[in-house]
Parts: sequence; C-alpha cells; structure tokens
Amino acid sequence: MGVLLFLVSLLVGLAGGGRCASLAIGVEGTICSQRSERKVKESKHYWSVYSDQLTKGDAKIYHNWAHRIASEKLLYPENVFTAGSKMNLYIDRAAALHSAWLRHDAANSIPMSTKNFTEVIMTFAPMSLAMARDMWSTLSSCEHPREVAGEQKACTMSVQSMHGFAASALGTSELRAFSTSLDVPEEGIGSPSNRYRVAAVRAVTAKAAANTVTCHSMSFPAALFYCHAVNPTRIYEVTLQREKEDSDVTTSKTPPVVRALAVCHVNTSAFDPTLMYWVKLGRKPGEASMCHFLTRGDVLWAPASVA
Repeated sequence: MGVLLFLVSLLVGLAGGGRCASLAIGVEGTICSQRSERKVKESKHYWSVYSDQLTKGDAKIYHNWAHRIASEKLLYPENVFTAGSKMNLYIDRAAALHSAWLRHDAANSIPMSTKNFTEVIMTFAPMSLAMARDMWSTLSSCEHPREVAGEQKACTMSVQSMHGFAASALGTSELRAFSTSLDVPEEGIGSPSNRYRVAAVRAVTAKAAANTVTCHSMSFPAALFYCHAVNPTRIYEVTLQREKEDSDVTTSKTPPVVRALAVCHVNTSAFDPTLMYWVKLGRKPGEASMCHFLTRGDVLWAPASVA
C-alpha cells in the first residue's frame, strides 16, 4: 500500500544534516553563513568550471521525463496493469532521496533561477562538479515551458510549498500523500534480461479517473521536487514478481518482488506525437492513455475524497 510520506521523510531529511542543516531545523542565521567568507576567486572557479562546459542550450533538460523520448522505456500502456501480464520493468533512479528539507522562509530566500546560478551555487558550496551540473539541469527544468497544454507545474523546496501547490492545483487542502514502496531500490530498476509478472493490481483512487499531483525528487543539495499535474489520471498500486528463469541466480540485483505506484495519464491529446510510444501502440495521442511508475521518494497527492 502506498505510504503516507511526510513525517518520515521530514525526519530522515533532518537527520541527514549537512552544511545547510540549520535551515531545516530552525537555527538562526543567514543561509550557510559561511558563504560570506568565500573568496571571490572561489565564486569565479565554480562558475567558470561549469559554464565553460555547458550553455543554457546544452543544459536544457527534458524535465517531464515520463513523456520524453530519452526515457521512453519508462512508458507503458495501461492494459499491461492486469494480473498475469509480463513486462521488462523500468523504474527510474531516485534523484536526491536523502537531501534535507529547508525551512519555508529559507527556501523562499534562494533566487532559484539559472540567471542567479552563481549565487545559488555559493549558497550550497563547496560541492562537486557533478552536483553543479545537476543543479543547473534542475534549475533549467524548473524554468522549462510547460510540456503539455493545461499542465500545472511548480518546483518546491519546502513541505509547505509542496502542499500549497498540490492544494491549489487540486482545489482542496484535504489531501492524502502516497509514495512507492521501499522495496523499490534507490538506484531504480532496469531489467532488459529479467521479466516481471504482474501479480496484483489495486486502484488507489476511488473514481475511474481523478485529478492528482505528482512530485518528482530532483538532484539538488537540498530537497527539491518538481511537481506537476497533467490530469485526469488513474493511479494503481502494482505488485510485480520477477520471473524465475533457468539462468536465474540468487545474486541477481533486481528484487524478486516489487510494489510500485503507476500513474496513467488519461487525456493524452496534447502529448508529443513524435514519441515512439505511439508507433509501438499503433495509436495517436488522444487515442490511448500513457502510464509510468513513480520512483522511490516521489510523492503523489490526491484529494482525500477520492483516495
């Protein structure tokens, strides 16, 4: 069963600590007060090392990866979610599962944009070049135009802002939050050589199709979620069992049983018609739904009246 997430994740985030932990636990002071002590040359170093390798165009991220060509292996037709169906299971890796939440006021004080990238970098410095790349991609994702007509989206860095966006998008503050089971590994699942069989399927939302908000964890030094609503949706909790083959060995890294949440977008009429997904189905956007699994740490919000 999907699990209510926030009390647990908040405690985990606070325990994670880090240079900016004071922002999450309420210690007085400016954001990472150490930044005022950074030398000018350090700022230039972080910026030049990164900007020399990536421009805005190069760093453009396909933020809604469930609907982009680069991740089409993550997409499934809805009819696969029936008991007995078999599939190669792909669930994306968790981006930043252990990042700490910031206080609401601290999160709002960070100038979250690629234009202010140097200042954002120095807020969380020092960091690796790999993290700097991820931060740029995350900021680009947050600034990217809406992927689908009618999509509502926001990047959130505090529990309050995440709940506030979900409440606004769904028209109610009476919400339930769900997350994929912990038996989905943080590194995700990619099983080109391991088939999974659908053992059980349970509808999470009571209505045939309901409005929901999905929040994807993003790679960032602090907790940051890309939240969006592409409605209506159907939500399923799917239990899958790995098929045992003659060559199967007990050292397989793929878990034998997986319970995961699947989101199916019902109205796909405004989706990208160039996706190979439609070619494989022999359909056009609007003629079939499109589904994907949630990664570990992602959060799904639904009105309490339908979940």
